[in-house]
Amino acid sequence: MRKLLITALAAATLAGAAGAADAQTVVVERYGPWDSGWGPPPPPPRASWRHWRGHERNWHSHVHQCMVRFKTYDPYRDMYRIHKRWVACRD
Repeated sequence: MRKLLITALAAATLAGAAGAADAQTVVVERYGPWDSGWGPPPPPPRASWRHWRGHERNWHSHVHQCMVRFKTYDPYRDMYRIHKRWVACRD
């Protein structure tokens, strides 16, 4: 009886650990994968941005690339700042 309980407890622990590790690494949504290590997920692209219509699955990848390239990147505007002016991020 004791061996059975120990085996069941070990199996439950391993199953719980594997599920928790998978849930924390990548969030896959309509806008593509987003790694939680990059920070909080960005907002979706605005409906008025016609460039993103039909290409929503590439949004998170685009935001991450712009974040890496430009320290002043703002995902709410999809722009980065050079001195006093805002420039659109195109990749």
